Amino acid sequence: MTPKEPGTGARGRRERAGAVVAAVITAAALTVGITGCNDVSAKTADRVELCARVVGKTFNNPFPDDAEKTKKQVRERADELDDMAEQAPDEKLREAIKSTAEKMRNAEIKGKGSSRTVIGYISDQNDRLKDLRNTCLNRNDYK
Repeated sequence: MTPKEPGTGARGRRERAGAVVAAVITAAALTVGITGCNDVSAKTADRVELCARVVGKTFNNPFPDDAEKTKKQVRERADELDDMAEQAPDEKLREAIKSTAEKMRNAEIKGKGSSRTVIGYISDQNDRLKDLRNTCLNRNDYK
């Protein structure tokens, strides 16, 4: 009599069925995990892109030829930031964008030849971007 090979019969079918079920469960878990990662990555990408667009709108010429024209342009960009705030994926970023827009509206624009210094301009910009910088660069906000 020849011995049966392992894995044949009812026991072998159960082992193969168990392996197939394990493979299906593993594949499903990986798919769900990958989908979740894609969702997080898409949210992160959207947030980063919005932060970059907002920062791009905040800077102005430190020594403009026409201070009144620059004030008008800065206020128009602040209005654009208010519109962008509505696209923010969370309340914290939305509030940071609105705060930045408000600071832009209140910014003092000095024309060429004024007593403005580069250090003063950088300090003003730093103050204007403080809330936005803290929100956009906080890695915990991207989870």
